[in-house]
Amino acid sequence: MAMNKKIEITDENQGERLDKFLAEILTGQTRSQIKKTIEAGLVLINDKPAKVHQFLRTGDVIETRDQITENKTPDNLPPASNFLFPTIIFENHDFIVLEKPEGLLVHATDKKETNTLVDWLLKKYPAMEKVGEQKYRAGIIHRLDRDVSGVMVVAKTNRAFDHLKDQFKDRKIKKEYLALVYGQPREDEGEIDLPIGRSQDGQFVAHPKSNLQDIENKDRYAKTKYKILEKFRDYSLLSVQILTGRTHQIRAHLFAIGHPILGDKIYRPKKNFIHFFIKKVKVINLDRIFLHSTKIGFSDLDNNWVEFESPLPQKLTDFLNEKRKS
Repeated sequence: MAMNKKIEITDENQGERLDKFLAEILTGQTRSQIKKTIEAGLVLINDKPAKVHQFLRTGDVIETRDQITENKTPDNLPPASNFLFPTIIFENHDFIVLEKPEGLLVHATDKKETNTLVDWLLKKYPAMEKVGEQKYRAGIIHRLDRDVSGVMVVAKTNRAFDHLKDQFKDRKIKKEYLALVYGQPREDEGEIDLPIGRSQDGQFVAHPKSNLQDIENKDRYAKTKYKILEKFRDYSLLSVQILTGRTHQIRAHLFAIGHPILGDKIYRPKKNFIHFFIKKVKVINLDRIFLHSTKIGFSDLDNNWVEFESPLPQKLTDFLNEKRKS
């Protein structure tokens, strides 16, 4: 990863804050863009990742990475019009933290899909072919559904893969999401611990507790926590944290308690949707699900706790703002 600028601090800039200093010398970039660049680990001071509000000292050496170079499209991938590219938030020798766009499949299924996140990773980092337990997953430890966007972590080495996998297994990984759901849960905060299994048509469903004695052995324990952040007339914005990582867990759990996520094409309201609520609720036809992975936290290989965030996509932010006006 080539560096594109190297600057040594003189007495003239002693005590100046890093983000303000860079705003003066990096023309064409806003303070907000510079802040994101620093937070993404693309600015080093004395060979260490810098902090946005770090104050400079005489003799400090600042190095900035070229974001365009860092996110350069790998050779032999389809043109941008046919491929959804992830955005790298942070990267070091051990792992990559990235934002997956809505619509990008993480890895191929039995249908042998192409143009997946794994395809992108293998073109950009060929050595990752040997990372993990399955060749076709290239360091993937967890995934987001195709139609869900947000932050993910991917291992670049087998040592990192095992380290992160153990944390997922022991439920030490912190994963948070934002979801806009129909209706308003009775409690402002709650937990859903319904087991998840497959229905006869193959869809993942959460079983009511009353049927626990009838649950098949294939069904798996699942636990989801939620907190209402904002209430609208017919909808609620939830912060959701999953304590287990089952397929479609958030979607199936929220649907099971009568609060499906807006725009979900799989767990969408049926004709009897009115039965979930006292009054009829208008079903909104979004062109994507209103579910976004906003935060992931874990211990790095030095056992330091790190957290990374992904802001809500502009399309979903705009939709929320419209609802706030109505």
